[in-house]
Amino acid sequence: MTHLLYYTELAVDALRAGIAEHLDWYYTGKGPAPVPNGVDRAIRDTHLDAVDIAGELQFGDGDPIRHDPENAVAVFSALAKLQPQEAAQERLWTHLCHVECAEYVRARWMQRRPEATKEAVRSVENHFFARGNRALVRDNAISRLWWMGKIAHDVSEEDAELEFLQILMHRQDIRSALIERASLSMNRNVLRGVYAQMREHWLAEKENAPIFERETFRDWMIRLNRRGGVVLLDALPEDELKRIIEWEAKEAIASAQVP
Repeated sequence: MTHLLYYTELAVDALRAGIAEHLDWYYTGKGPAPVPNGVDRAIRDTHLDAVDIAGELQFGDGDPIRHDPENAVAVFSALAKLQPQEAAQERLWTHLCHVECAEYVRARWMQRRPEATKEAVRSVENHFFARGNRALVRDNAISRLWWMGKIAHDVSEEDAELEFLQILMHRQDIRSALIERASLSMNRNVLRGVYAQMREHWLAEKENAPIFERETFRDWMIRLNRRGGVVLLDALPEDELKRIIEWEAKEAIASAQVP
């Protein structure tokens, strides 16, 4: 069995420096593929058994966005042995995006090529590379799926992972407001409580529930984040934590309805 591979830092830097010269490949798969020239031993071995991740991804029906929840579960399942510190390495995701999963990245993110070269390069950087924690959980085409899958695995029952992800990922601003606040997204008990409240609203009104309005949801997260700065939410009894999460949701909705 083959192993999961990754680029060296020098290789990633070389690839990033050559993006503009290989835009045709990044957007269409045509033209010479980017290669980290001048870098000795550009690829290293993690010694973790490799799984055919590309073969698990769904995107061939012309609507890859709707498969994000299933793909998140698939990527995390395929790479479930990764530890968070390993999954925080840009070198791993850059290799996966450039080699095994390049076709998926194009289908999911690169359908529209900006006319301006600077913008086209930026889009490639966002989705083929992963500089910084925010890019890891939001932008990189494969790492974002792994992190969403991990969160779903951590906070929901196995048979409810897809439901959690469908609720979380149905709008990007909702996902960003929750996941990019480390004080909430890295707190399993708080995440479980937020999910329970989101699910209650989802089952009642689906995406039309007031809590899923962009500013309302953002206000809810800000309120909980503020609470977390005063009280260790994770240390609260389950009933008390549930009461706070529900109360702040109601307050956010009420505040949004004030003319």
